[in-house]
Amino acid sequence: MRAAPLIRVAWLLAVAAVLAEGTGRAAEPLFVPRVADVRIESVSLDRVDISLQMVVRARRNVTIRTLRFSDGLIDKIPVWVSPLDGRWPLRKGEEFVIPDRIAITAYARDALGTASLAELLGRKEVDAHAVVEMSFDTPKMARMFGTPINVAVTEMSFKAPVPAPPVPQALAQIGAGLLELLQRQAAPIFAAGPNGQAGNQEVIDRFSRSVATLETDYEIEGGPAPGRRSAKTLGVWWTSSIYCTTREAFEPWRYSAGDAAQLQIEGARLRESATAMRIVAPASSSMTIDAHELRQRLPKAADRRVYSLATGEPRRMRLAVRTDPSALLCLRLRDEEGPSLPSGTAPAPAAVFAGEVSRGLVWTEAVANGSMLTLRTPVHRQSFGSPLVTGAGVVGLVASPDSAWDASAIALAAARALRVTPRRG
Repeated sequence: MRAAPLIRVAWLLAVAAVLAEGTGRAAEPLFVPRVADVRIESVSLDRVDISLQMVVRARRNVTIRTLRFSDGLIDKIPVWVSPLDGRWPLRKGEEFVIPDRIAITAYARDALGTASLAELLGRKEVDAHAVVEMSFDTPKMARMFGTPINVAVTEMSFKAPVPAPPVPQALAQIGAGLLELLQRQAAPIFAAGPNGQAGNQEVIDRFSRSVATLETDYEIEGGPAPGRRSAKTLGVWWTSSIYCTTREAFEPWRYSAGDAAQLQIEGARLRESATAMRIVAPASSSMTIDAHELRQRLPKAADRRVYSLATGEPRRMRLAVRTDPSALLCLRLRDEEGPSLPSGTAPAPAAVFAGEVSRGLVWTEAVANGSMLTLRTPVHRQSFGSPLVTGAGVVGLVASPDSAWDASAIALAAARALRVTPRRG
């Protein structure tokens, strides 16, 4: 019965993830996908796996090579979509069945504490969000002037209907309220580390005071979706004076496909004077950082050239790279010296903080992959910037859903920390 809430969540993503272009700003989207069928592959206490068959109709001839999905959300609940690799020729106006099924996973650990299940199931439709990255062949003539394969990235927010529950009738009759009660009761099981609740609490007690959130508020003027935005990213006090987090925390618009498209293609601009940054920790007062002064001193962000599909036609833009070494940034905010946090290599398993420190830990497995660590179980963006920890020490800092910088990279960034004078409160 504990797995039943996840079945609904996973089913919702199956409907939502492929309605991507349905509410786009272009009157005639370049790609129009739909679901041919959905099936549940497996159900266990900690996850639900389903798969779907996708059909795509294109507005022009194009050959797709890969599909990558990130930031999949139903309401506030993250869901994970596996990548696809192949070579699929689409012809103008014709439907093409992607031969490989798309695998979707909902983890119990992500569903717990993020949204009200009863409220979610009571709706007729839910809010959905996803970022889709697609590689495709360029036309033959264009290959003379560029690479044979290009990448398009688009960010989508849209409404998706809530279907009838694909669960046995006996479970469906339990009701959303009781399912939510079971969800809350299961929380200690999913939150506990490999050594149980005692080991989990030991890690929290040791490192929670070293974790602080960087809150960045900014405003985009003009374009199709102007307005204020807010981003919250975790970071770690590597020493009592040096705070380390991701470059994305300070300039989130460089890493967001939607914001980058507006600023570079759709005529919007960043209102520099409206950018504000605060470091907030539960155990201490907040610090305000002069955003204008800091951004003038930041090194150039590493980026890559991609296409945006925001206007219906592929158009070039630049998107910053989360996993580049330069995207790990440390600030020296105090004068006093002190030791760094204990560190070590990346054994498996290890834990990251789940957004708010009060929500506790999310456990994953980390393995060395060159200068980076690969997370075998992905984490949600709410954990970006979190230290990757074990009971022994810090083994890394989360850079993306499936990667982290190792402890030696944190130490190197800390040695090069920018000196900044914050304001208290």
